[in-house]
Amino acid sequence: MTVHKPIDKGNLSERVYSIIRTALMDGQYQPGDRLRISTLAEEFGVSITPVREAIFRLVSDHALDMKAATSIYVPELTVSQLREIQLIRHLLEGEAAGVAAQRITRPEIEKLEAIQDVFQKAVTVDYRQAALLNREFHFGLISAARMPVVSKTLENMWVIMGPLLSRFHAEVPKRELASARHKHFEVLEGLRTRDSAKAKDALQADIAWGELMIDWLEKKENLAEV
Repeated sequence: MTVHKPIDKGNLSERVYSIIRTALMDGQYQPGDRLRISTLAEEFGVSITPVREAIFRLVSDHALDMKAATSIYVPELTVSQLREIQLIRHLLEGEAAGVAAQRITRPEIEKLEAIQDVFQKAVTVDYRQAALLNREFHFGLISAARMPVVSKTLENMWVIMGPLLSRFHAEVPKRELASARHKHFEVLEGLRTRDSAKAKDALQADIAWGELMIDWLEKKENLAEV
């Protein structure tokens, strides 16, 4: 279970919201995990009110499920929901990659190269770190596109799918992720050469690889119905 550090005073509700949201995006929670308002309030060192307000916002964002007033869970995504998220990512992240190829700076490219290097080393030994680095790569790329509305929309998608993605990384074929054929390398090449089409196509191919996650989830759903 994720343990949070106490937070400073200020706009407590907003800060609690941001911390929990980031934890969901980073896969620090698992699908089906229960969040207790009183426990979170104690960990953050705040009253129950800002935590409750933050939780209600996350429920409104579809990032959490509320089954009762004090029964809050990380959602178990369905195959249909995951397909919709992947479609949104395919369209928006692909376009962002193409735009980023024209707007990205050399230091930003170097940062993405460094993230990918560490990702390659982590993926076979620490799936949690690999999931976090994978997100850092994608959002570094999205940030380079300088498209704040697109960025916010994609953040929402990652918040919803983050817990499932973390679980998936625990079971994914590690050799493929660690391969020199990983699509992130083609994305980087497109960025270095200012080739928008190459960057877009490679990023969309990377997301298409996520069909493995859909197949994996579909098998779990089928087993649950037996």
